[in-house]
Order: sequence, then structure tokens, then C-alpha cells
Amino acid sequence: ILEISGEMIFRGKALLGHGSRISIAGSGRLIFGKDFEITAESAIICYEEIEFGSDCLLSWDILLMDTDLHPIANSKNEIVNQPRKISIGNHVWIGCRSTILKGSVIASGSVIAAATTVSAALKQENSVYGSNPCRVLKEDIYWKH
Repeated sequence: ILEISGEMIFRGKALLGHGSRISIAGSGRLIFGKDFEITAESAIICYEEIEFGSDCLLSWDILLMDTDLHPIANSKNEIVNQPRKISIGNHVWIGCRSTILKGSVIASGSVIAAATTVSAALKQENSVYGSNPCRVLKEDIYWKH
């Protein structure tokens, strides 16, 4: 299912598996690096910007959201939960049932373990991240696609 009122940019070939849903609202930008692949039943919700580097692999049942969808205001009526960009480096593998939330940064060469929630900057390259809260599980790794 595609719902696009913003931009969807492909920098090379991409495979979007069955049941995948992509929603890009307003001025949102979704950027796929070359050799991008989602296996199945995943959702990408983009209001700001989500960018994937090259050679990224997303397993099934993953959720990426750069927005909370519903605004939350403080006592001055200022929105306190603005959408924030998600940036995913090159050669990143995201395991099944993971959730990547607004403001997340995932370093190149990383593996996100199954059922992990990412909501911060994971800056150490070539590492396995997992658990909740998310942390480095292994360092100095290389995975094969």
C-alpha cells in the first residue's frame, strides 16, 4: 500500500516485499539508497525525512516512524513532539519486529537485533545493537547479505 503526498526517491534498485506499507505525508521525503530490500509486512511512516544508505536489508514486520502522528502541546500550546529525521547508514540489517522511531541514527555496518526499539543515535559502526533499552551487544562485526 502506498500513500504518497511527499517525495519518494530511489537511488538504485529496491525491493518492497508483499504487504509492505509506505505513507509519506505533506513535505515528507523518503530516500532509498541502492540495493534496498524490505522482505514483507513492514511499515514506513514519513512526515519529515527517512533516509537509507546503500545495501540495507529490513526483515519482516518492522515499523519506522519519524513522527508520533498526534501532536502533544505544553501549557503554552507549543507542540513538544515534532517529527524528526531518521538516518540509516550503508549496509545495515534490521531484524524482524524492530521499531525505529523519530530521531534515530543507525551507523553503517550495523545489525539491529530482532524486536529492538531504536529511538536514539547508534553511532558505533559494525556493531550489533539489541535489547530494550537498546545497547551494543557485539562489536567489530561484518554481516553478509
